[in-house]
Amino acid sequence: YEVREGAVASEILYLAGGLSPEADPRGAALERIDDRRNRTVVDLDLSTIQGRGTPLQTGALIRIQSIRGSVEGAVSLLGHVYRTGSVQYRPGMRLTDLIRSLDELKPLADLHYVLIRRETGPTRLVSVVSADLAAAFADLDSAANVLLQPRDRVHVFDLASSRDRVVTPILDDLNRQSSRDEPMQIVGIGGRVKVSGQYPLEPGMMVSDLIRAGGGLDQAAYGGEAELTRYTVVDGERRQTELMRIDMAQLRAGTSSADLLLRPFDYVVIKDTPLWRDQETITISGEVRFPGDYPIKRGETLRSVIERAGGLTDLAFPAGSVFMREELKAREQRQLQVLADRMQRDLAALSLQEAQSGTGSSSTSEAMAAGQALLADLQSTEAVGRLVINLDEVLSASPGSSADLVIRDGDQLVIPQPTQDVTIVGEVQSPTSHLYRAGLSRDDYISLSGGATQRADKKRIFIIRANGGVAAAPAAGWFSRGGARDVRPGDTIVVPLDAQPLKQLTVWTSITQMLFQIAVTVRTVTRL
Repeated sequence: YEVREGAVASEILYLAGGLSPEADPRGAALERIDDRRNRTVVDLDLSTIQGRGTPLQTGALIRIQSIRGSVEGAVSLLGHVYRTGSVQYRPGMRLTDLIRSLDELKPLADLHYVLIRRETGPTRLVSVVSADLAAAFADLDSAANVLLQPRDRVHVFDLASSRDRVVTPILDDLNRQSSRDEPMQIVGIGGRVKVSGQYPLEPGMMVSDLIRAGGGLDQAAYGGEAELTRYTVVDGERRQTELMRIDMAQLRAGTSSADLLLRPFDYVVIKDTPLWRDQETITISGEVRFPGDYPIKRGETLRSVIERAGGLTDLAFPAGSVFMREELKAREQRQLQVLADRMQRDLAALSLQEAQSGTGSSSTSEAMAAGQALLADLQSTEAVGRLVINLDEVLSASPGSSADLVIRDGDQLVIPQPTQDVTIVGEVQSPTSHLYRAGLSRDDYISLSGGATQRADKKRIFIIRANGGVAAAPAAGWFSRGGARDVRPGDTIVVPLDAQPLKQLTVWTSITQMLFQIAVTVRTVTRL
């Protein structure tokens, strides 16, 4: 600002529009240049007449700090409540004076673990206190209804979310306060609790308090015993690990001797109930009497679940059944990615080789284009995780035999109606489906589709059966006589592209077969 000679601080404040509500007039500073051309700083109290009348010189700079962010003489409520904020502290104020009713909490609030961050002493050392809000409301005069102090920050958690956002900054404060003689006040809990993790250690904290901090036991917690790992420093030279058993039955019964007093860095593990499994299901759709989702038990077989579903209907086509498994789907997706990466490298290497040699035939160019198209199909294909089964063998299997398929969570079985078509895909003039006719051979169906193209690899034609299995033809004589007639309803005849110009693409055949198998599976499933 341009000011007159002899101007004072109040004039420059007027030109600046005055102080904002957040300004601290007592904490201002005036920077100015003295007679020796050195910049100096002096404190400036703009709340006084003397301070506002301080004379200014050319080049002076007034810095005005904001008031401190913390609210003095107040307690704050945060977290899973409808109204967060600060309220005035009153001597004798308790937790239920801050949270007057459970109606102030949002749904699924944790009533048993409220965390209070507290600052004590002139250096404001951080400590923590926890409270059981349900117990506090049950008895307003009990110790559970914690006495609050100025600057307390009360956090209410929910039962589902991680508590790291609130707990981690507090643990950081405790870590900064720690030393060799004053170890960090931290404990941890894992296993079958609702919210595992690390928590502040408060004075007199017991195992039951740590379980409360972790949101309580979940439904799969083992009721027999838990384990406490304790770390102690021996003679100031080495750390020793001690494992301690916690009798969970006695702890839940309220036996005080089972509720161990915690020390810094103690870690409690709540074990799983043996053989505990969340509800597992298999989905059966299509031609059974009662399709749907069926809960399964450990070691149950596909045969028994189909019996529970009422068995197959008269329109079932067992040979075309599709059985899918999540584990296989994940493995198949990884395999697709590996094949895509490998083919991408092979195509890049071949392209570089052709560029360096300066030669190239039209057949190679066409095959390269086909390879790029195949790579695009591969990269866009999603795995299905099909397990090829013979459903007739499964249904007639003896208990415990290899054909008696043990099912797993997430398995799916699709049983279609009979199909009367044979599909021809790949390097034929007109890829399409034809009505199945007994006695026609593989070559007959290919002829019905206009015959093979010039780019077809006739030696590697294969058939994908309705159940997902593959019948290959490694030799020319495979389709002689009876073999030539071995085409069944629901089959897909695949005439692959001749990849001879691309000898480097060693994965070509594997990719083609996998993509067509996935396509056959998807077609069967989407027909329902």
